[in-house]
Amino acid sequence: MKSFKVHPCGSYPFLSLNENLFIKQCRVDTYTASGPGGQKRNRTYSAVRITHCETGLSVIAEESRSQAENKLKALRRLKKAIALNIRKDPTHSVFKLHESIRYLFHKNSSLRINKKNLLYPLFCATILDSIYIAGGKIGDASKILNISIGRLKKILGRDKDLLVSANQMRQHFRLKPLRIS
Repeated sequence: MKSFKVHPCGSYPFLSLNENLFIKQCRVDTYTASGPGGQKRNRTYSAVRITHCETGLSVIAEESRSQAENKLKALRRLKKAIALNIRKDPTHSVFKLHESIRYLFHKNSSLRINKKNLLYPLFCATILDSIYIAGGKIGDASKILNISIGRLKKILGRDKDLLVSANQMRQHFRLKPLRIS
């Protein structure tokens, strides 16, 4: 069973930072990538590994021959990794929706957000924090978010990684995994 880390403030302080401030909290390593791409790929330091110093989470990006593109991809992956793996400690604060995504949880909202949207990791973290605070119970999490159970299940069903994290959390609370198709 994969474990998640609990942070007093959760992942929000990290995910709400713009990329320039966020990268200052990270260690960036570059290296040569192996594999297809020709001689240029094997001679340049285009592959990137970014480690978030406070959480210890690390990701890599090496599919592009451009170091700048790989760095951007790695930053986005790292934010999503933080969203999926860092939970808010319910004993330190009351659950509150972050201002920048509050509009997504209004009753008339479609609750659809593109995975490429910079706010998507924050959206995922909010969903998972509500499930964690609810002890893995989807019904209680939907009440915390002020949405229906069906809408919450649709959100989880749209992102495989989000569903896997939710099910790992439910397993932590000794609940059966969700079966969403």
